[in-house]
Amino acid sequence: MNTVLPDALRPLTPLIEAHLGAAVQGGARLHGGDISAAYRLRTTRGEFVLKAARPTGGTHLPLYAPEAEGLALLRAAGPLAVPDVIAFGEGPGGWQYLLLSYLPPADDTPALHGALGRGLAALHARPAPGFGGTPDNLFGSLPQQNLAAGSAAEFFWHSRLRPQLERAGAALGAADRARFAELRERLPRLIPPEPPSLVHGDLWHGNLLFTVRGPALIDPAAAFSHREVDLAAMRLFGGVPGQVFAAYAGALPPAEGWEDRAALWNLYPLLAHVNMFGTGYLARTREALEAALRLPERWGAGE
Repeated sequence: MNTVLPDALRPLTPLIEAHLGAAVQGGARLHGGDISAAYRLRTTRGEFVLKAARPTGGTHLPLYAPEAEGLALLRAAGPLAVPDVIAFGEGPGGWQYLLLSYLPPADDTPALHGALGRGLAALHARPAPGFGGTPDNLFGSLPQQNLAAGSAAEFFWHSRLRPQLERAGAALGAADRARFAELRERLPRLIPPEPPSLVHGDLWHGNLLFTVRGPALIDPAAAFSHREVDLAAMRLFGGVPGQVFAAYAGALPPAEGWEDRAALWNLYPLLAHVNMFGTGYLARTREALEAALRLPERWGAGE
């Protein structure tokens, strides 16, 4: 690692060194990150991770305080590794930053796949106080509400689908909105009645790491919600081994039909992708909506 930081981020170096009480000796860009740039830093105190971004689009959302809060929730729950938050804030040039401990990678093995499934089941099995009720945070670059709700269906509609539908505006036609209105009416009868769980909230495979400390979670959009949110997210873009799901089911079996309900839960990230990245995600969103509307109403009149 020969580069400290790209030129635009160089003003952050003294601030990072002050937080660490150490000199930054080198850095390398880490893979991924549509919203933030992430760097592995080598310092005189060891290695750390720096995430940095400059809010765009005329907004000035606090990017990393919500992420730090989500990491704290997951760390307190305990069953899976989570990076430590060293510092976060805003530096010169409008750059926001988050400084984290570095979790060295480990080989991607069946043993770690099983540990991830069991750890996620242990996370979801811990009691939560209710649906929603945590501070609002972010999903990607978008504001995410966490309004307190009396049921998973109420929370999913009012804090997840409705805000994204409002944000989508003209990207959705009248026929799309009519189908979502039908889904809203049916929603309580489509979701199995279960107690709320702490969920990661954006658990695609890029936010799962296999490390020397075991399976680890990063970049949360954490909330108290229905546990199937995380199971569905792991199926959305693929890349999560089947052994993870098998180990989860062995420890905390999901309700019958959870694989089919993945389309329902994934309407939220798909709508968010429409709003963040454009109408290229509309076809997949419409497919998921039609699959959700084909689900059987097996859970009675409500939760």
